[in-house]
Amino acid sequence: MVVLLVAIMFIAFIAVDASLERRHRKLLAAEGEALHEGIKDTPPLWVAGFELPPMLRFHQGHAWVHQVGPDTAYVGLDDFARRLLGREVKVAAPPVGAYVRQGQAAVAVRRDGQQARLLAPISGEVVAVNKRLKGQPDLLSEDGYGRGWLFKIRSAHLFEELPNLLAGSLARRWTEDVRERFQHRLMLATGSVFQDGGVLASDLAEHLGKQEWKSLVDEFLLQDADRQ
Repeated sequence: MVVLLVAIMFIAFIAVDASLERRHRKLLAAEGEALHEGIKDTPPLWVAGFELPPMLRFHQGHAWVHQVGPDTAYVGLDDFARRLLGREVKVAAPPVGAYVRQGQAAVAVRRDGQQARLLAPISGEVVAVNKRLKGQPDLLSEDGYGRGWLFKIRSAHLFEELPNLLAGSLARRWTEDVRERFQHRLMLATGSVFQDGGVLASDLAEHLGKQEWKSLVDEFLLQDADRQ
């Protein structure tokens, strides 16, 4: 009898845990939708051919931060990073409970046997990851400023570290500089990474060899912490 009661309680606990997990996933999906709508409701800003939502702050490793509470924020990859990484890439965010530090490697990226590590734009504890990216990896490139977010973070140092990131005119000038440096790096290439009129292709990785892709990812996405 005791064994039966224990078994029933165990099953009940599992059912409750599964129910809470489903509710948590629905909540995160709803927050992702709200994030998407909040950013898309703002008139788009394009700088040097890249989308640059004005309410976001940017790390020089090309990750963005969107504050949604006194100590919480979403993290994702900017337009340049998504184009350089390409569609055929697997991105793994740090697990829930992990503590990441601003300017240190946090996100794993894999493509065609190549691997790179992207930097965390802000310090804190990861409280949620976007599990939808596993089943819908195209969200990263199709809606990277909304439903394609990477992870959510809770940080006691948010207000201390946000000023280290780029926003407003600084973000615009930085984006223009990135475009100029990137074009210069490809000056001797065939030019296939540019569409008509010199516009950067939406999937730059598609036009790059393995070694060239890795070299550019290392240079443009793996900035040293002292270059924040």
